[in-house]
Amino acid sequence: MILLKIIFWISISLIIYTSFIYYFILKLLKSKKYIKNNKYLPSISLIICAHNEEKNIFSKLENTQSLDYPTDKLQVILADDGSNDRTIEIAKSFNYIEILSLNRGGKTYAQNESVKIARNEIIVFSDANNIFKKDALKKLVRNFADKRVGVVCGELQYFYKKSEENVYWRYEVSIKKGESKRGWLLGANGSIYAVRKKVYVQLPVDSISDQLEPIKVYGNGMDVIYENEAIAIEDIPNAVLIRKKRIILRSLVSMKYILPLLNPFHKRSIFFPYISHKLIRWFLPLLFLSCLITSIYLSKDDSLFRILLFLQVTFYSLGIVHSGIRYIIKVNIASAMAIIDWMLGKKQTTWNVNR
Repeated sequence: MILLKIIFWISISLIIYTSFIYYFILKLLKSKKYIKNNKYLPSISLIICAHNEEKNIFSKLENTQSLDYPTDKLQVILADDGSNDRTIEIAKSFNYIEILSLNRGGKTYAQNESVKIARNEIIVFSDANNIFKKDALKKLVRNFADKRVGVVCGELQYFYKKSEENVYWRYEVSIKKGESKRGWLLGANGSIYAVRKKVYVQLPVDSISDQLEPIKVYGNGMDVIYENEAIAIEDIPNAVLIRKKRIILRSLVSMKYILPLLNPFHKRSIFFPYISHKLIRWFLPLLFLSCLITSIYLSKDDSLFRILLFLQVTFYSLGIVHSGIRYIIKVNIASAMAIIDWMLGKKQTTWNVNR
């Protein structure tokens, strides 16, 4: 009985820590001071990765053409990852872009290959399904006036503000801003982030690039920060289970590439934010299950655990009628599925557009 109680209280403590306490710890951290220079206009290579994006590519390239940035300092590369629709055909109607046509290899592969032909000082990564605000590039790159900065993450917003995904995303953004205060933001937004070309790390194709690249750059001695005024906007993504499972699986696979930085005594250790923000959250379904199973056994002889069991069952039951709780349950199911695939040695480098 004592062991079951210990397991329960450890599990519930970790759930509360990663969901709430870590957020407040970040609030208390003292911010580093970084230079922002609105007149700093380095040369940029904007890389747009696409696979079967015929529905989005015209509006994306039209939006890119209208951005407020000197054209003589802007190279635009469309990295086509083996599209078999009209993506390239449509892109060819824009004479300002360079098209890199690749065999299907996945987003990380497409980014690696694109950087090889990028000519400019700053690399900006984006996807085909979003649009940038007119001043997004200027807002993003002004942070590179500070020589300590290696990666800058922009802000992704959704057109539809009232969805459960958007509520979750606003919370995630607040975590990113908190981590940025100390220069160890552990994950960029794949829709809009920038890296100095000279510090870009070629990544394994089975890794999740917008998470691993910032971590690698941070580990190599440069800071990773957040720029909330560099904004990309896109539709709310569909297929929560499929998308979350893919992201978490690729994140778990990528973990093997950062093991030295998880050493708490490493000079550029990411142990504290990685465990607090990433690892515990990925394993939340196991913690929730642990709480439920231990409560069932302990409720036979303990009134406190009968109450706790009732609260858990009520919470899960509310998922039937409450979309927010249903979303949380879906995300945790996706995590559980990803953990199983990871333990079975599975990986995912490519996926199909599902919007």
